[in-house]
Amino acid sequence: MPRRRFFVPPENIKHGIARLPPDQIHHLRDVLRLRPGDPVEIFDGKGVGYRGKVAREGSDVVVVDLQEIEPRPQAPLRLMLALALTRSDTFEWIIQKAAELGAAEIIPLVTRFSEVRITESKLEARMARWQRILREACKQCARSSVPELRAPLAFEEFLKSELYQDACRCLFYEKASVPWSGNPALSSRFLVCIGPEGGWDAGEVETAIRAGFRTFSLGPRILRAETAAVAVLAIFQYLLGDLGPRSTDD
Repeated sequence: MPRRRFFVPPENIKHGIARLPPDQIHHLRDVLRLRPGDPVEIFDGKGVGYRGKVAREGSDVVVVDLQEIEPRPQAPLRLMLALALTRSDTFEWIIQKAAELGAAEIIPLVTRFSEVRITESKLEARMARWQRILREACKQCARSSVPELRAPLAFEEFLKSELYQDACRCLFYEKASVPWSGNPALSSRFLVCIGPEGGWDAGEVETAIRAGFRTFSLGPRILRAETAAVAVLAIFQYLLGDLGPRSTDD
């Protein structure tokens, strides 16, 4: 049975009632063919989930009567992914998997060897599409918080940002000599950087090190950008997050 789970922004949830946005109305009514009284799940993208029942529907309005808040434990790890822009289908696949693997924030980067440049005229539409992909990924994987999505940044500007100074900042680079060890004493906030399909420029790596980043390798093989991103997120979540044995420790 398809999962009866729908995204509703916080401003549409008031007084125990959720009003579904148009795209979610289409899925509820036309795809799943749900009717008043059918049970559903709602999430607001900010970490809160609900259980309820379809209470009323019209041509352009669907209202859900919320009956129970779903408890969601606080994630033990805040994992932020800074990802060089890649081809559209590859980038979209990566951010989908990043949402499934618990990334809290995604920062698209424009690097020297990035094959993609997004013009100002196309940026708004591209950001909206990425947001939809993230919401749908969270809907599918029963996650209630949607990753925060930043607008693309030039790598040099990204390195100057003060938003991530309190995080352990890691740049994964095929020529780095140190493998990632997963030392839990480092931090509970990690910013991980994955380069483009053409790799990092040596000058970019040097600049990142001067800015306080540590460089790590992912072993002896050169990985595709999408493989590296998923591998890094899975490794972090297994060693330090809620995917591995530490998540069951008291």
